[in-house]
Amino acid sequence: MKLKPITLALVCAGILSQPVLADDMSELKAQLQAMQQQMQAMQNKLDAQDASLRKQEEVSTQIQHQQANRNKDKDARSVAHQVADSISIGGVIEVVANNTDSTGWSGETESDIVLDTFELGIEASAGDWVTGNVLFLYEDADDDNLNVDEAFITIANSEVTPFYASAGRLYVPFGNFESNMISDPATLTLAETREDVVQVGFELDAGFYGSAYIFNGDADEAKGSYSSIDNNKIDNYGLNFGYAMENDSFGLDVGMGYINNIGTSDTLQDAVDGNGLCAGDGCLDDYVGGMSLHAIATFGQFNLIGEYITALDDFEASEISSVNGDKLKPQAWNIEGAYNFELAGKEAVVALGYQKTKDMYFDVDTTDFYEKAWLASISVGILENTTLAAEWRHATGYSEVKSARRAAGDEFENEDLLQLKLSYEF
Repeated sequence: MKLKPITLALVCAGILSQPVLADDMSELKAQLQAMQQQMQAMQNKLDAQDASLRKQEEVSTQIQHQQANRNKDKDARSVAHQVADSISIGGVIEVVANNTDSTGWSGETESDIVLDTFELGIEASAGDWVTGNVLFLYEDADDDNLNVDEAFITIANSEVTPFYASAGRLYVPFGNFESNMISDPATLTLAETREDVVQVGFELDAGFYGSAYIFNGDADEAKGSYSSIDNNKIDNYGLNFGYAMENDSFGLDVGMGYINNIGTSDTLQDAVDGNGLCAGDGCLDDYVGGMSLHAIATFGQFNLIGEYITALDDFEASEISSVNGDKLKPQAWNIEGAYNFELAGKEAVVALGYQKTKDMYFDVDTTDFYEKAWLASISVGILENTTLAAEWRHATGYSEVKSARRAAGDEFENEDLLQLKLSYEF
């Protein structure tokens, strides 16, 4: 704020209009100087007040900007927490050391240390109804490739309805494959089937569960003059049904499954491929169905597992390869008994098992399938989420493969396999 110069001029004009003496002039000048000093002091005070107001406005503006930034950071943290809460990540790493002693099987004596398995699973939940699952898998037999083993969407809300639906790449619910061993059960070797599937199912509080699914399998059917290309369509399906319950002293899970084309399993489709039925494409004259049965019971510290899987009809000799040209009706059994106990304060499991297969002698070069095997294992949780397991397996080769190899001057008898596995789950 400024004092107007005209104010001072009027004061001077009023005074000078009277005749004054020299002394009066001196006194007047002194008064004028004092007035000027007072006015200057007032002006300085006003300038200081203006500066203080401007400073307060700047501080207020800075506070508003800081509050806005804090709100943005808070919103960003809230979104980050929501994303973190909706996603869970887990996995497993398994390292196996093995020693094989065999007669004409996989070598006289072999030993190795391998990264046997690496799994990384991601589950993301979008609200109360939709979940997405992705599983990346590396296995030693896959030539150092990390594959998308499963990726599917599930629509379910058990608090509202017992029904659910899933769509994507997954292992169809044909077979249970429960085991306490390091080696895969023979039932899994025969029947494990991964496909791109649409599935609907239910899980009741009373313990009953079941599902139905459809997919386009990898082993097509060639009826009449149709080729596998002409018949490349969604015509494979399956059903499963079971009952599960558990209390403090007893647990039970029994179930059965049906698939209309067991030839599309991960193992059997390799035996079908390349048979020349469909202009160079592997296919079947007619689909052969499959059936699975399983029962798992827990009595206190004891656990029993029984599973049986079979094709429901013979594959023709022209449909699936065999050592001697026979028709094949593949089957597999797995029986295990286990005891859970504490060893030096750590959880431990000791198990015995017997596995058997039938009609899985596809060629003389394949040593992955045995006719029967005895197994024994022990596993101990040595550290948190870390388990050390040991297994011995004595397997006997198929007599059909033995005869074919002997005719060629080779031996093929038994195999003793000792494995140690260190696994970590996270």
